[in-house]
Amino acid sequence: MSNMKFRTENKITEIDHIYFITNGTLDEMNKIENPNQVGKVVRRDTGEIVSEITPLFMIINQCSKNFREKLDILIQNGGDMHMRINYYGTSRSAEEIMNLFRKKSESTHLA
Repeated sequence: MSNMKFRTENKITEIDHIYFITNGTLDEMNKIENPNQVGKVVRRDTGEIVSEITPLFMIINQCSKNFREKLDILIQNGGDMHMRINYYGTSRSAEEIMNLFRKKSESTHLA
């Protein structure tokens, strides 16, 4: 399944300020008061919950040029890189996702 198809088949629910996470500036990221909020990834067609997700996971997955700065803001606001969620059927932390899917140089100096 391509990423584009994935994005159209699923939606993220139960995350406050989702626009700031997906499209926001660094200043807007400071408005996120609950960086450990656990939301859901839901299939649009069936309503089936396929995963849990947090703002930290969302930022790591975005691969934006300034993801590290956004991640640092969430960590400063209380984001827990070690908190585990059910991420697509596996218990994972944001730190694990970072180490698995980001380049080594991008994942240094984690909180």
